[in-house]
Amino acid sequence: MADPSYDAMDITLQLAAAFGQGAGTLLFEPGALRPAYDAYASHLAREVPHWEEDALTSISVMRAMGAYAAHLALSQHRFVISRGDVESAMTVVTRIHAAPLGTCPITGR
Repeated sequence: MADPSYDAMDITLQLAAAFGQGAGTLLFEPGALRPAYDAYASHLAREVPHWEEDALTSISVMRAMGAYAAHLALSQHRFVISRGDVESAMTVVTRIHAAPLGTCPITGR
């Protein structure tokens, strides 16, 4: 069971940090991370009791999204990640891992 001091904000911040680790030194346009937050915000409270078991997978997915978003920006000679980069990264990365914070079709949680 997760540490009772975890809450949805702690998870949000860990995931944002992981996205940033993947993005490296690039900056973000205002609102660029909003699509990722909006996609998973409703799942965060449900994730709290399972965070210790699920953190590594979810963090890895967010790092991959950050890395792909950075790749998209850099491939267009930009040093700032846009909202479109994040949306595209989410589409590509979640094709591989369908529900990083969604309900797992196997475990049901």
